[in-house]
Amino acid sequence: MIKSARHVLPLAVVAAAALGITGCTVASAPTAEAEASAAPTTASPLAPTASPLPAEVATSDLGAQLRYLIEEEKLAHDVYTVLGDLWGGNVFVNIAASETTHQDAVAALLAEHAIVDPRADEVGVFSDPDLQALYDQLVADGSQSRAAAIDVGVHIEQTDIADLTRALDGADDDVAVVLERLLAGSQNHLAAFERQA
Repeated sequence: MIKSARHVLPLAVVAAAALGITGCTVASAPTAEAEASAAPTTASPLAPTASPLPAEVATSDLGAQLRYLIEEEKLAHDVYTVLGDLWGGNVFVNIAASETTHQDAVAALLAEHAIVDPRADEVGVFSDPDLQALYDQLVADGSQSRAAAIDVGVHIEQTDIADLTRALDGADDDVAVVLERLLAGSQNHLAAFERQA
């Protein structure tokens, strides 16, 4: 999750099982490097400064939560796609593909609950104005240099980890199973970016 997420992530086990989310791996050979587990070793100068998910939204509307989440996953995908096109590197390609898997999990939940998917087809277009502004800033920052692009990846994944950890607090068992898998994926993504730093 990006920035200070405003919504708890209520996910169903059936979506994760159907989509096979198991740490966000992609089947290509370079993915093994990009997804290998490793403890975070460096701090990003773009480390998240906003507090994670506010406690008062723990019971907010499911539709709002899922709409925000799917655009948040799209933001990560789109940032990595743009920066990967600009700077090259398997880390951006592989993690962008993994973010697609995350979106697929949430899209299945949107369909299950008859919630309209807010995503635009175009890269870098968001209905949530906060996510639009964040996307614009992250792409601008990451366009300065390859090192800055890696820092943007670190920032996105650190923020995801903070938000998912907060969302896990008090989550129902079925939700917690999926959150833990998404969290493991974000930890792997962070480790992959940090190895590039």
